[in-house]
Amino acid sequence: MAASGYTPISLYYSSTASNTPTAGNLVNGELAINITDGKLYYKDNTGTVQVIASKSSVISLPVTIAQGGTGATTVSGAQTNLQVDPAGTAVAMAIALG
Repeated sequence: MAASGYTPISLYYSSTASNTPTAGNLVNGELAINITDGKLYYKDNTGTVQVIASKSSVISLPVTIAQGGTGATTVSGAQTNLQVDPAGTAVAMAIALG
């Protein structure tokens, strides 16, 4: 609801699940939101649409670790390390934000 005397800001949006904006839908720096998925997008200076926020709390990391080993990956500047015991159970995880 808009307050009296103020101009409301309206974002480009979609209410269709998994629908994302294309580069042609946005100008550089413009925001768009999928109100069903809870994802916020913007178009960067190279013309690429990027996700900058999501209501999802689950992040999948591309790490394959053998039993008894350790593995690491970097996602958007955050170094993630996972240690797995010989039985295949994750026993330690560390995330360092860059």
